[in-house]
Parts: sequence; C-alpha cells; structure tokens
Amino acid sequence: SFRNYGSRQEIVSGCVEGNIKFFDLRYREALRTIDHGHKMQMTALSSHSKIPMIAAGSPSQYIKIMSYDGLTNQMIRFHRDEQRIGPVSSLTFHPHLPFLAAGFADGTYCKCLLTKAITIK
Repeated sequence: SFRNYGSRQEIVSGCVEGNIKFFDLRYREALRTIDHGHKMQMTALSSHSKIPMIAAGSPSQYIKIMSYDGLTNQMIRFHRDEQRIGPVSSLTFHPHLPFLAAGFADGTYCKCLLTKAITIK
C-alpha cells in the first residue's frame, strides 16, 4: 500500500509470516518493521493513506486493525449478523474515510466503519 507521510511517500509491505515493513521511496532499507513473528499469519494487508491505520487479514478468520506502531485497535471476527467471517483474502480502505472493505475466501464480503468508539468482536 502507498501512503503519504508529511512530504514523503511510503510503501507499507507485509509477508505471510506477519511482518509489516515501512519503506520510504528514497531509501533501500525499511524505515521500521512491525514484527509479529509467528503470532499471526497474514493473507491480506492494507494501510490507510490519510489515517494512521493498518488492516491485516488472516486465514484464521479475523482482521486486525492496528496503528502504525503496531498496537491493535480492533479485531473483527464476525459479520453484523454474528456469522463468523471466512478466511480473509482481500482488504482495502476508502481513500478518505475510516471505512474498510474485506473479501473472504468463501465469496462473502463486508464493509466496516472503523472508529475507536466502535469495537466489533
């Protein structure tokens, strides 16, 4: 995912082991790394371009919403009708608002409004 941070442009990259790296396009090395080790497998990653928020999806049927320093703000495990979500296959944020769309391996999808005041199971 691309994001703007002040005057620089960054790429946020992740791998299946759960590590997330932030790169400034002007440098070869990562600026910082969020290392989750083997705590979380990751099948999808998205970062918001305006709000300091990252979403990471797991084949273990949950979405973790984190700040840029790696702190978990929310966990999404269920649809609004209390049905458990499927393995996460895609994530994307609205370009300006705190909305997240998620697609799942079972062919379903959901749209979520993300705020600190709202905690979804």
